[in-house]
Amino acid sequence: MQQTLQHFVSNPKKEILLFDESQHPLFLTYALLLLSSGYSVGPITLDIIKSLNLEVERTDSEGVFTCSHPVAQPSILCFSSGTKKHQKGIVRTYQSWQHSFSIIAKEITDFPSARAIVLGSLPYSLSLFGAMESAQRGKRPLLFPTHNLRFYTTLDPEENYILWATPSHCSFFIHALAKAQIKPIETVKYVFVGGAHFSNQLRSQLQQVFPKAYVYSFYGASETSFIALKRPDDVSESVGTLCQGVTLSVKDENNQQLPSNSPGMLWVKSNQVFDSYLQKGLKTNQLDGFISINDSGFVDHQNRLFFSGRTARKVSISGHIIDVDALEKWYKRELQKEDIVLLVKPNETKENTLILCAKYPIAENQWQRLKKMALGELGTQGVAKKWVHCPEWPLLKNGKVDMQKLKSFL
Repeated sequence: MQQTLQHFVSNPKKEILLFDESQHPLFLTYALLLLSSGYSVGPITLDIIKSLNLEVERTDSEGVFTCSHPVAQPSILCFSSGTKKHQKGIVRTYQSWQHSFSIIAKEITDFPSARAIVLGSLPYSLSLFGAMESAQRGKRPLLFPTHNLRFYTTLDPEENYILWATPSHCSFFIHALAKAQIKPIETVKYVFVGGAHFSNQLRSQLQQVFPKAYVYSFYGASETSFIALKRPDDVSESVGTLCQGVTLSVKDENNQQLPSNSPGMLWVKSNQVFDSYLQKGLKTNQLDGFISINDSGFVDHQNRLFFSGRTARKVSISGHIIDVDALEKWYKRELQKEDIVLLVKPNETKENTLILCAKYPIAENQWQRLKKMALGELGTQGVAKKWVHCPEWPLLKNGKVDMQKLKSFL
């Protein structure tokens, strides 16, 4: 079969071999063999092909495609988060992920043969990374594409597992445990959470779901892989300690280096950084061998990274430039809930206003008290004008909140 698949690629330096949903098992079986033979591969979905208008060619094997893209070394294709029509195709050398795998290997020494449980759709970077990390250790991953609790009742009690998840996935488990829909799961020995802010409170609640697990969280975009890793004993508000091999430069608006504890734009250099986007029109900010994904933050004297926000979520409200990420973090802390999103919507006079979307209802007296606290601590510009109850919390296939779907509820 491997030789058959290799025949589909006329030039390994210019083509990537893709496997759709029907052939993801085939991908998991042969991906490592193909990569070791010099071929570039990736899983994909028909939805991604259609929504991004990707130019792929069908092969003689059902569900297997080729896509033209120049590569210098055997590479792997995954997709970043985003709305349905704005996903980024991430092309990276497989070697860059091997550097990332070595970071995980140093953390799972108690259970080095743990098998991955991957939540969400395989083509997305977090899911694919978890699956490939497990596969390269010789442990075929379990793929759980949906939030179906029955998956967790069938786990082998003699097996040890690593769970790869987003904060939204974690909230799902916590809620299920609180409603007695599941019992604590002791076979999961490690949980790695990525994709968004992960609070210490959520970590503590998740520990009740997986009482035998070491719970980690990490910061890093699809383009950069791991930048910072937060270990189970870290109770700071940071997103973790900078990973070995990562150089982080914090710069001001004039691209001048800032000292420790000074917030600014984050620039990253490491052996884990991706090569290119699949879409030719997409570019990253580059400077002296560093790339920026438009995130801001600072590094303290203990080499811990504190995330401040994203440029894309800074808007003008009442004449002030505010960081929606920072305000959203405040509301989550005060409400002690994670399934909360702050959205910005123009009012009838085209002034930006804040609207709070929540999965769970907020009592009227609690809402009024929350607004009074926000006025005192955040100022007028930080007060959400109303809240919208969204019991059917929309998630993308990668496990992150579907922001476009939330906006349609307003």
